[in-house]
Amino acid sequence: MTHVMELSRVDGSTFTAAEAEHVLRALHVGLSFGLGRWVAPLLPAGIDTHGEVAWEEWRSLLCDPARKISSGWWVPFDSEALASLLDVLIPAFADPDRAEPLRLQINYAVTATNDTGFVEQRVMIGAAGLEHVMWERLVLSGRLTRNQFKARPAHSLLREVLQDAGIPTSIDPKQLPALTRLVSMRRQESGADMDGPDVVTWVRNRLVHPTGSQDVVYRVPGVVMETWLLTRHYLSLLILESLGYRGSYRNLAKRGGWVGEAERVPWA
Repeated sequence: MTHVMELSRVDGSTFTAAEAEHVLRALHVGLSFGLGRWVAPLLPAGIDTHGEVAWEEWRSLLCDPARKISSGWWVPFDSEALASLLDVLIPAFADPDRAEPLRLQINYAVTATNDTGFVEQRVMIGAAGLEHVMWERLVLSGRLTRNQFKARPAHSLLREVLQDAGIPTSIDPKQLPALTRLVSMRRQESGADMDGPDVVTWVRNRLVHPTGSQDVVYRVPGVVMETWLLTRHYLSLLILESLGYRGSYRNLAKRGGWVGEAERVPWA
């Protein structure tokens, strides 16, 4: 346990445990999303008007071991960014129609962002999260029919939702040198001119649906690792943009950087 929190209404009025449930769920999912690992509000207790414990909960929530280094997009020193996230996340979790798909997308993002396990696994999970976001934004919104969605290549769909969100699709050669070398190699071999969505979907498809040897994705050392970085970067930013978040974030496409280094989201 690292912190103690109190929930109260601005006007001081009372509320039930059921009325606070969406806040607790938003804290669980939101803090985990920001840190890139599962953290949870534990042992909540409700205090009545007489100062007595009227309700308490002892259930065990999903929670990873504590770590000093965060894998996520939130810089823990930035309390303003956390407040900005919760300002938009808690109302979203109060809406049942919005909460369920959002919870699933964040579940994907937390698992894909965490730097444990096989990197290929993280690429696949992140790609599944991106597909969920694309389906929601393009099909469930009514922009495309199911058949139109299925007829288009994944890189085209991903590029469309990224551009709509104001998220750059170019590959930064300083941040992603291995992917830059892959793009150059592919251009020489096939004339393909690949951007971020092309690379993310190309590598994922060759990991999941190989047509021959999978050595092609390992020919350039670091390609799978950097594909993971770019995949989690896209997924986290798309979720933040869907919430209307306009604060700072740590660029998840970068492998290193200074402690506390952050930048504004690209659509702000």
